[in-house]
Amino acid sequence: MKYLSQIFHPVLTIPKDAVIKSTEITCKSQKLLLECGLVRPTASGLFTLLPFARKALDRLENLVHRCMEEAGAQRMSLPSLTHSRLWEKTGRMQDMDAELLKVEDRHGKKYVLGPTHEEAISDLLADVGPLSYKQLPLLLYQIGTKYRDERRPKHGLLRSREFSMMDAYGAHASAECAAATYRRVGEAYGTLFRTLGLPVHRVAAPSGAMGGSLSHEWQLPAEVGEDELAVCGGCGAAARADLAPEGTCPQCGSGTERVSSVEVGHTFVLGTRYSEPLRANFTAPDASSTPLVMSCYGVGITRLLAASVEALANDKALRWPEAIAPYRVLIIGPKEGSKEWAAHGWDAVVGLGERLSAAVGQDSVLLDDKHAHSIGRRLKAADRLGFPAVVVCGRSACQRPPLYELHRCRRNGFQAARLLTSDQLVAALARAEPVAQVGGGGGNY
Repeated sequence: MKYLSQIFHPVLTIPKDAVIKSTEITCKSQKLLLECGLVRPTASGLFTLLPFARKALDRLENLVHRCMEEAGAQRMSLPSLTHSRLWEKTGRMQDMDAELLKVEDRHGKKYVLGPTHEEAISDLLADVGPLSYKQLPLLLYQIGTKYRDERRPKHGLLRSREFSMMDAYGAHASAECAAATYRRVGEAYGTLFRTLGLPVHRVAAPSGAMGGSLSHEWQLPAEVGEDELAVCGGCGAAARADLAPEGTCPQCGSGTERVSSVEVGHTFVLGTRYSEPLRANFTAPDASSTPLVMSCYGVGITRLLAASVEALANDKALRWPEAIAPYRVLIIGPKEGSKEWAAHGWDAVVGLGERLSAAVGQDSVLLDDKHAHSIGRRLKAADRLGFPAVVVCGRSACQRPPLYELHRCRRNGFQAARLLTSDQLVAALARAEPVAQVGGGGGNY
């Protein structure tokens, strides 16, 4: 069990219009993550993730792993460096040159620090192939660090030069097989965003430099977003604003509203865009060697973390999807030297922590051991850090049996506290409560 004083989260106060290490403060998620000691800029578009943020990211990655494994994907890891000749063969060296970070080794060989890995996965499939049609479909994924030479990094983790991403790649024998995998992964995306309680919309999109025949973006409404959606006020369907028909929603006839949004995922059916130039083939039933039909899928992990905060937080305090909060429960004991401390001291607080840890998970409960401070001061700090649930051992803890205050964190602060016995507290915190969305649906028109 961890104590709050042991967590390294150097807090700071950022004046309005401040610049921190060449990083302009432009949105609330960036400001809150910096002020609360979760991230620290090292250069423009580059950030150190401190323990609270790293723990939230671990939880998010585990959730993504679970969703992708349930979709039939197999985890692997590709090198961050890809030989530049592969990018030249597919034509993307020219198409994306300004965004690519490139390095050259001591032998003069040139590499790309990958923002994505279509070339690398195609080269792998070509190297081990030709695969038999009996081995298909194949769905491989990884979570790793990606790089993009952003012209103007901004909004903190929402647009950085180094970022964590889940990227998955499908290999198929036919367009029909690729479409089936595309639907299955889309369902996994839906599960992920519903678990997070985020109103992410799946909208048709151009394929752009990635190429292919089909593409969808997964967009989360947020004021700071650089994209724009047309969202129906009736059925909740959405479309990219630049692709939406003027006027009413064609599905239900209701009016639409223009909202800013952040792209947190993207999916593509690539066809043979990469398999043909890189000779990634499979052996068909008639024994012919045929280019693989490919698909690819991405979720920006660090971007989704920041976008979640951007969508859920208020101007003064962090808010997390409960599924990825660094700690689900914070326990605040009495102030040292008070009459409550005499009746329900530190040993009793630790004992309560051990019981709750057994119920909700050893990795989910944190003890606030800053008992020289008042309960009010610590409760205010807990609100700012966005703990989903805070248990206070206050005046009622002196009763027999002790009663504990359970504070649930909501967007604008804690809801009215409930007084519960330890048995009731365990039951309330161990019970999986339904995840509610914070906005509309996820369809597109």
